[in-house]
Amino acid sequence: MMNESSTPIVREELQYRELNDGGVVYDTSAERIHTLNLTAAYIWNCCDGSRNLLQIASELHQHANVPLDKALDDVREAIRYFQNEGLLHSQ
Repeated sequence: MMNESSTPIVREELQYRELNDGGVVYDTSAERIHTLNLTAAYIWNCCDGSRNLLQIASELHQHANVPLDKALDDVREAIRYFQNEGLLHSQ
């Protein structure tokens, strides 16, 4: 499990499409589609290796105007899902 200082990076070979209400990730190797809500899609777009979980939560807090502890919970939940589904590079 990643901690707040971890910098998540999505796998390059995944296909991602932005939607009005979130996004869709297609994992070609597993032949699986993952539908993301707006919050998860925002977090997904931050997983480029340039930010750690705390920085992503801080940006989400500012962008979505939610309390920082709620933003951090949302980031942890999304990252846990991305990890469990094999959508991130192994750290």
